[in-house]
Amino acid sequence: MGPVFNTSHRRLSVVTSLAAAVFFGDAATATPAQAPTMLRGANVSGGDFGKVPGTYGTDYIYPSKAEVDYYADRGFTALRVPIRWERVQHGLYGELDSLGDGTGDFDRIKQVVEWITDRGMTAVLDLHEYGGRTVDGTAVKVGSDALPASALADLWVRLAKPFKDNDRVWLGLMNEPEGIAPADWKATAQSVTDAIRAAGIRNRLLVPGTDYTGAHSWITSGNAAQMAAFVDPANNFAFDVHQYLDTDSSGTHGDCVAGAGSRLDEFIAWAKAAPGRRGFLGEFAGGDPALPGQAQCAIELPALLDAAESSGVFDGWTAWGGGLWWEPSYIFRLEPPDLSAADTDYMEMLKRYVD
Repeated sequence: MGPVFNTSHRRLSVVTSLAAAVFFGDAATATPAQAPTMLRGANVSGGDFGKVPGTYGTDYIYPSKAEVDYYADRGFTALRVPIRWERVQHGLYGELDSLGDGTGDFDRIKQVVEWITDRGMTAVLDLHEYGGRTVDGTAVKVGSDALPASALADLWVRLAKPFKDNDRVWLGLMNEPEGIAPADWKATAQSVTDAIRAAGIRNRLLVPGTDYTGAHSWITSGNAAQMAAFVDPANNFAFDVHQYLDTDSSGTHGDCVAGAGSRLDEFIAWAKAAPGRRGFLGEFAGGDPALPGQAQCAIELPALLDAAESSGVFDGWTAWGGGLWWEPSYIFRLEPPDLSAADTDYMEMLKRYVD
C-alpha cells in the first residue's frame, strides 16, 4: 500500500487487499466560457489502486472498453478516471511513461480517453493523489521544497497537451488535497492554472479546495475565503467539491444521516454570491437503502442530486464507486461484478437521472 496521504479512509481496505493480491489560442485573451451542458457520470476506479508505481494488471487497472460501453449504454455522459502521478511520470519534470507500443501508463490513459470520447462522453482526468506524491520513496506535499508547484504544473502541461483540442477532456488538478493550508493550496492551484493556460491549453479545469474539498466544509475550512480570489485566465473552470452522506461526511459508512442531502447548500449559496463561480460534484455516494440501517439513503442521495441539478451552479456530477476491482462487499460498489448481470440498486437510483 502506498503512503497514507495517497489513500482516503474509504478506500483503505480494498487497496490493501488488491496490493496483496494481485488544447489553442492565447488564454489571456479568452472570452468568458459558457457553462457546459450538465454532465452526469461516475468515477471508474482502478488506476488509483495499489502500491506505486506498481505493476499493471496486478496492482492497478484502467477501465476496459466494455466498462466504458456499460456506462454509455445507460446514458451517462462523463467518466472520471483516477490516475497516479508516480505512474505516468516517474521522475519530476521527466517525460511521461509512453513506450510507443501502447503499454506505457500514458499510452493506456490515452486509450481510455479515446474510448470515452468516442462514445460522446466527457473524460475527466483525476490526479488521485490527495495533494502530493512520493519523491525518492518519501511522501511529500505539493508546495514543499521537495515538490514545488512547478512540478505539478509540468506534469499537467505534459498530460494535457495531447488533448488540448478536445473539449470532451476535462482536467481535475488534484483529488482531495489535505494537509495543506488553504492559502498555500490556493497559491499552488493558481500557479498551476496559469502555467496550463500559458501553454495554450484551454480544456475545462476542475479546481478543488483543501481539507478533502468537502462541500459541507467549504466555508469553515477556509476554502471559500481563499478561492474567492482564484482566477482562470481562460475562464473555463469549476470548483470540484465532494460530498458524502454519512455522519462525518467521510464516505466510510454506508448509512446516510437525515438531512445530509442538504450539505451542498452553503457551497451553492457561496457560488451564487459572485458571478462566474461554478461547481462540479466530483464524488458522492450513499449506501444501499435495501440494507438494514441504510434506508435513509433512498431519501438523502436523491436530495443531494436534486440540489445539484436545480442549483444553476453545478456543471455536473460523477458518482463514486465504479470500477470492477472493488470488493463485492464494498459499500458503494456501483457495477455488478459481471457487467452483463442485473444493475445494482445504487445504479438503478442513478439511472433515474440519466435515462
